[in-house]
Amino acid sequence: MSGRQNPKGSVDDDPEWFTVSYRSIAIVALVVVVVGGALVYRFLPRSAPANPAPAESALVTARFTALEGSVKVRPFGKLEWLSADSAMVLHKGDLVRTGAGTTAEVTFFDGTVVHVRPESLIKIEEAFEDPATKRRKVAWHINSGEVNFKTSERRGASSGSAEISTPTVRVTQGEAAAGGIRVDEATGEANLRQFTGRGQAETSSGEKIELTDNQGVKVDRSGKAGPKITLPDAPTLQAPPHQAEISYGDPSRATTALVWKAVPGAVAYNVMLDYSPFFNRPVVDQRGVRETTVELRGLEAGKYYWRVSAVDTAGSEGPYSNFARFAVSRPAGAASAGPPPPLTLEGLDLRGTILQIKGRTEPGATVTVNGQKVDVQNDGSFNEFVTLAERPGTQTVVVRAVGVAGGTREARRSVEVR
Repeated sequence: MSGRQNPKGSVDDDPEWFTVSYRSIAIVALVVVVVGGALVYRFLPRSAPANPAPAESALVTARFTALEGSVKVRPFGKLEWLSADSAMVLHKGDLVRTGAGTTAEVTFFDGTVVHVRPESLIKIEEAFEDPATKRRKVAWHINSGEVNFKTSERRGASSGSAEISTPTVRVTQGEAAAGGIRVDEATGEANLRQFTGRGQAETSSGEKIELTDNQGVKVDRSGKAGPKITLPDAPTLQAPPHQAEISYGDPSRATTALVWKAVPGAVAYNVMLDYSPFFNRPVVDQRGVRETTVELRGLEAGKYYWRVSAVDTAGSEGPYSNFARFAVSRPAGAASAGPPPPLTLEGLDLRGTILQIKGRTEPGATVTVNGQKVDVQNDGSFNEFVTLAERPGTQTVVVRAVGVAGGTREARRSVEVR
């Protein structure tokens, strides 16, 4: 029997040929995979990494540095109005709204301070620092109401600009400038007042105006500017002087005189007295006073702040004076003028540093919370928001009622600020 034999040199009986062939195939396959992967990486679009390294941010912020009453904020892109508190950070596009008797002080990252008066609406437009040049820009828009401002002293590489806009005019303020702008909600008419520093205004109709110390201008609804005017100086307060302590045996029967120096060119004065240096709920708000003295009768014991502005023959109002604080007290052991009124606290709700307090006293009584006067309804009820100190921990809330007969009653409650 003869067996079949392969010819010499046949691949069937050469194991080395198989080994080399398999290795070559593997190398070729690997090369194909590598080349294919390179082509895919080169020509196909690549998505961003899931967690890219953060770039240096050029956007910075503004914050509330003082709040009086219930101030509202609507963050950019949101529909809901939130209650403002001192921990809140304001960004570009956020709206800030104050109601009757409420005020807010907003401080930008560069030190520019904006004081928002009652019944006003503003929008944060810019809070920006260029990371390369360190040049800063802050800007806000006044939809309606009144805003007072003071820009920072910007020096060297960190210099920048502060811009204020209304529906009819945009003003660029220089460093260390101060002034006020009032915007009519119905017409958009703007009343600009430059107390110190320089402001460059450009109206919506293309007019350009430069304002310097104690100058003002009105811009109508069409963007047309009126003539520049010179504002009267701020009065100098004389009595009671700052930090004065006045004691009366019976404050309800005493008379306190507010006295200031006459301002050249002024024909009238506006006088404000309040429990708060923000003057958001004035106890006295007398306008058109012709003399340089106002007599106030029956001030209750407590701390007061007062200030005065001057008005010229054209009706232009100058800046308010710096406020002066004085205190009215009753000598120790002096008898009360009458029996104390009833005082009941029905609820305290604390959110951040904003405290909502509800209660009831007799009709006609005066109520203060930590020295801040609150509104009392005709039936003696009150429901108010007050701002506590920005200090975590236990704080004491003092509610004081002064009855129509002059008697007083206090209630104290402890709250935990977090």
